Amino acid sequence: MQSELRDKVGELLMEAIKHRQRSVMIFWLRAYCRVAGGSDPPAVPFSRLAEYVGRHEREVRWCGKLNEVWGRKLVAESGLFRPSNAEVAIAPEYLDELSVVCKKATAYWGLLKELHRRRYTEALPGILQQAALLWRHHLFFEFHEILEEVWMDWRGPERRFLQGLIQLGVAFYHIQRNNYRGAISMFRNGRAKVVPYVPRYRGVELNRFLEGIERCRQSLEYLGPAACHDFNWSLLPKLQVGRAK
Repeated sequence: MQSELRDKVGELLMEAIKHRQRSVMIFWLRAYCRVAGGSDPPAVPFSRLAEYVGRHEREVRWCGKLNEVWGRKLVAESGLFRPSNAEVAIAPEYLDELSVVCKKATAYWGLLKELHRRRYTEALPGILQQAALLWRHHLFFEFHEILEEVWMDWRGPERRFLQGLIQLGVAFYHIQRNNYRGAISMFRNGRAKVVPYVPRYRGVELNRFLEGIERCRQSLEYLGPAACHDFNWSLLPKLQVGRAK
């Protein structure tokens, strides 16, 4: 996925994490993918899409009122669609990557349904709990995004710890993109920054986590650059954070 498109789709998720009601926009995006699937070109009358969303109102009830305003906002504000009041169609420059957008929309919707069942503090522990859920869903770019937003303005002693976690997330993102050298580099840099904080820091259990990180690095080195895509994702260690309130 090109970086511009990745950022636009990712921004929808970040806003939905912060504001429960904006999760509806992810549902509209997922609905578009389902209704437009197989169409050539993938253009759907807005009325047809709204009808589909309306039939699934119970599925969306947890995130607030369901109305057409959110669908209009998705089309007008996300930058993903061709401007139109009558139909919904992915922007031409993103047409070739529509399947990737749809895969993200499905993953995001699954994450949000789980994430918003809980309550989080606005302080660092709550952010770490949300990040751990992104980690579990293998959304490593988004894991990086949610922590980097905190890290950039953080001036406390946790800053280096956060940077280490971010780099470990980026390591797995590199694996997803078959970037062997980037992954190995981030494994080493991230682990070195987190190790001083064992066994537990800011609610994060670190001993088993870092043991798992090391197993992942060793496994990737054994595979080598040509077989990065064969990485065994069952090796991914759990990122365990103190219970959400």
